[in-house]
Amino acid sequence: MRALEDAGIITGYQALLDAKKLGLNLSALIHISMDQHTPERFAHFESKVAVLPQVIECLLITGQDADYQLRVMVKDMDDYQHLLLHKITSIEGVLGVHIRQRQQELGLP
Repeated sequence: MRALEDAGIITGYQALLDAKKLGLNLSALIHISMDQHTPERFAHFESKVAVLPQVIECLLITGQDADYQLRVMVKDMDDYQHLLLHKITSIEGVLGVHIRQRQQELGLP
């Protein structure tokens, strides 16, 4: 391990958090459709979701009905609805939102 660290192959370590103990009982994959496919619109969207602590992952996707896939973790369905209605759908350029997966108990990477 030390040789791999010294060679720069291992660049760090991460802790795994127990989402349930943090009160995060709901995980969802959300697909987002944008109204325009421009670098400026995408950069604007990415800057807005980057500051949302509930967004664990934001992926730009192609060949789908959506432009982005967000992985979010929230306390419950009320928290999810608040995130969706007051944060995500209010971002300029968001045209459509579709939930792809909902899971109750997950660990955090």
